[in-house]
Amino acid sequence: MIMACTSNTEVQSKMLIVADHLENCVGVGPQSCMLIKENPEDEWTFFYDQIEGFKYEEGFTYELLVNEIPVPNPAADASSLRYKLKNIVSKIPTLDNSELIKEWAVIKIKGLEKLSSSPTMIFEKEDAKVVGFAGCNNYFSTYTVSGNTLSLGPAGATRKLCPDMSVEDVFFKNLPNIAHFEIVKKELYLYDQKDELLIVAISE
Repeated sequence: MIMACTSNTEVQSKMLIVADHLENCVGVGPQSCMLIKENPEDEWTFFYDQIEGFKYEEGFTYELLVNEIPVPNPAADASSLRYKLKNIVSKIPTLDNSELIKEWAVIKIKGLEKLSSSPTMIFEKEDAKVVGFAGCNNYFSTYTVSGNTLSLGPAGATRKLCPDMSVEDVFFKNLPNIAHFEIVKKELYLYDQKDELLIVAISE
């Protein structure tokens, strides 16, 4: 956190992640609220206020640096804080998730120089499932996607043993670390929270 002091108030700077859509909420009355969180792993929460200097557009996920400013003697039904935009760190358009819903053949995995077998990832729209071949066993999991963020739930798999389990072991090790994705033409790039490339896959 970055702290700055003034004569009457203490201003705190913080990062906010803003979702790509509004949702109905009830503050003083019915209204449409932005959804915000401070960390990628947090749950979305309603934001009932406005951010001074920020013009929101649906269809984009934002990372914002804002000043959180205490309000002296706020009204009974008013917030004790006001927010002012310092900087738009990122503004990422919502991807058409239908681009993800297909079968992908993995061609690169972090931690392996070569693949002795070829895992697959099949993203299914129904029930938000991802299934495929891990290198030895078939596996299944669930996924959640919002904008370009992507996370996979715990994976289950068949229990066959193969002479070489190296690809499957490293593949399963990387799956829980997936945080966001990028699709360029027919290539799928999967990254962790530090933007380190974990998996590259291609579609036909």
